Amino acid sequence: MRHRIPQCLGVLMTLLVMVLTGGCTAGPSNRPSVAVRDTDLPPQRPPQASPSSPPLPPTGEYNRDSLPWRDCTSTIGAALGMASPRRVECTELRVDATVVAPAFGNVLKLDLSRVGDGPAPLVVLGEASGEPGTVRAARLAQQLPPALLDRFTLIGMARRGTGPSDPLDCIPGTTRNLIVGSDPDAGRPALLDSLLDTTRTAIQTCVQDLGEVLTTINSTGTAEDLEQLRIVLNAPVLNLVSHGEASRAVTDFLHRYPSSTGRVVLDGAVDPTLDDVSATEATLLAADAGYTAFAADCVTRGCPLGSDPRGALLALAEALRTAPLRAGWQRVTAGIAYQAVLETVGDPQRWPQLSHALAAARDGDGAELAALVAPVLANDRGLPARFDPALATHCNDTATRVSPERAQQLARQWGQRSALFGSLFAARLLWCSAWPVPSAPPVGPPDRALPPVLVVATAGDPVTPAEGATRTAQSLPSATLVSWEGQAHGALPRSSCVVDLVTRFLMDASIPRQGTLCPP
Repeated sequence: MRHRIPQCLGVLMTLLVMVLTGGCTAGPSNRPSVAVRDTDLPPQRPPQASPSSPPLPPTGEYNRDSLPWRDCTSTIGAALGMASPRRVECTELRVDATVVAPAFGNVLKLDLSRVGDGPAPLVVLGEASGEPGTVRAARLAQQLPPALLDRFTLIGMARRGTGPSDPLDCIPGTTRNLIVGSDPDAGRPALLDSLLDTTRTAIQTCVQDLGEVLTTINSTGTAEDLEQLRIVLNAPVLNLVSHGEASRAVTDFLHRYPSSTGRVVLDGAVDPTLDDVSATEATLLAADAGYTAFAADCVTRGCPLGSDPRGALLALAEALRTAPLRAGWQRVTAGIAYQAVLETVGDPQRWPQLSHALAAARDGDGAELAALVAPVLANDRGLPARFDPALATHCNDTATRVSPERAQQLARQWGQRSALFGSLFAARLLWCSAWPVPSAPPVGPPDRALPPVLVVATAGDPVTPAEGATRTAQSLPSATLVSWEGQAHGALPRSSCVVDLVTRFLMDASIPRQGTLCPP
């Protein structure tokens, strides 16, 4: 990794000004370059990567009429929770769910959206557990530079089972609520045995409903869907922006179809080197740090949880174990309270909503907590419940299977590292224990040359820790890593500095210097 530092003589204030404005650069140093984008400063073009780096491929063009697009602005606006200022169009893509080993009748419908008038396709892919790409594309369109939408059309793709056209909805709602709401006090073996029994029953129902198609809801399948999308769009390449866990599917697409790949941005990538146990441990520590940041912010604002938000959450969980709350049909347990935290801790704009919901539950009203987890458990704003496709994707992406005895052991170990989340995350390792173990995906030809990839890490990401993005960049010989020193799940579009670097990368083929930092 190469580093640069301004090396100019002067007083401390002069040095500070030079760092913030780009300064002068000289020989090597242990400090990474700093990129700045501020309303009071002109945009700073980041230094170019080494001349030995392969050039970025052309962005290409797609056939705007290859699919029957229809206006869906109001529908997407409802999913966004606000009126979309731009026209949004939608359609469906039919894909062979078992393209590697085709079988008659295994066809899935994927929802697509598009925003913008640019000739080049820029596909937006979201996490299986989060906002689908169709909605995320429309949200990004409101926050990215208008010039980007003159050059590109943002095409959001809902991953298998996540869109309303063909949702994965095989687990009964009450069972879903039992699994997510299970008590995170995993030190009690009976609770773990009960959780495993519940998940086993749920998975058996899904297998009966879907058969072999269930095992195709994974990142490898999404990579194949991207290639089918490229062919249908009649585009020479797909340019891609992924969020969080979607990096698995995009890197798989990169390795399988490098000649089909245009300009790629991975925002908050997951660690490709860890098994599920190690990855879960890393995530629980990141979530704990994220809650610490939330708590500090809450106290600064005059927190309704008092001076000790961490203690307030622990006390609320203990109270809910004794007397769960009711919010309509939903039973609000300690597990539901923790899920509400995990749903919002990565979005600082929603922190006031989280603190108010926790305070309301402490006072006996669980409705706000129930609302925070509603997208996970039930149809919400026209979109299917996220839990089923998220569970299928995760369990099909990992071969790790954990026994209740191992979960109990991990609960004790992790509980010492995080009183908030240690037992919870250990128990949730059982969610995949009864799931069929996936076969290893077919491996493509080795040593394929890959186009340059821009990997964005966020220092305080509580969902996909920054180390994952770093290791993703290290695993891709053509990758450039940039880091935002902020606190959120993903940097796009929260950091104007990252938005500037990504825009230049996509539009101008400008590759930042390796290790560039964006200020918080």
